[in-house]
Amino acid sequence: MAGYRQLPLPLSPSVAPAYANFQRGSNSFAVDMVQQLCNADDANQVYLWGAPRCGKTHLLLAAHNDYVEQNRRSFYVSLKEPSLSANLFESMHEYALLAVDDIDCIAGVQTWELALFNLINFSREQSGKILFAASAAPASAGWRLPDLQSRLGWGPVIKMEPLSDVDLHQTVLDAAEGKGLQMPDETIDYLLKRYSRDVGSLLQTVALLDRESLAAGRARITIPFLKSCLSAVED
Repeated sequence: MAGYRQLPLPLSPSVAPAYANFQRGSNSFAVDMVQQLCNADDANQVYLWGAPRCGKTHLLLAAHNDYVEQNRRSFYVSLKEPSLSANLFESMHEYALLAVDDIDCIAGVQTWELALFNLINFSREQSGKILFAASAAPASAGWRLPDLQSRLGWGPVIKMEPLSDVDLHQTVLDAAEGKGLQMPDETIDYLLKRYSRDVGSLLQTVALLDRESLAAGRARITIPFLKSCLSAVED
């Protein structure tokens, strides 16, 4: 988004994506459908789509992590990775849940489309579960195989919405309070107005502030302290 600065934070997320740390905003229905998919015997497929940073990947990873914690076999993959081949799908048959992210990256590629078509058919026959995410709805993603496009709509197709300013503010506040930090409204507003607003970056920023506040022996995050911490990262 124009006007915002993306910081190269040298951190990884301090908390794994989970249902509990997903800020729902306008996406409660999407969360409910994903949880129903994972827990109901008669649910087989959900397709999430929407703009970048609306929470699709978080939900896919939350479902995947929930399965792993229960010692159930799950597989997550993003099809953005250029080194992948369509043979990947042949090794997915053994998993109870498949979380396939960025599927529109393979739209229009015949070998990939046929492999995905076969995977959906096999999963349905075996009562498996597939969770898809893409930037566009099935009808708008550019699929060349008509039968694949129809199969991608076999389950709920849900558009996810970006978080509002109020939701983003609450996300930062919850993350800060979870770490014992005191982050006044004006500090959060300053952060949202001047730096990257995607949730992953915001959570990494809070993790950075937590580390720096511990080193400084303080819990209250003021605007000057925030600026000094982020300036050090930029340098």
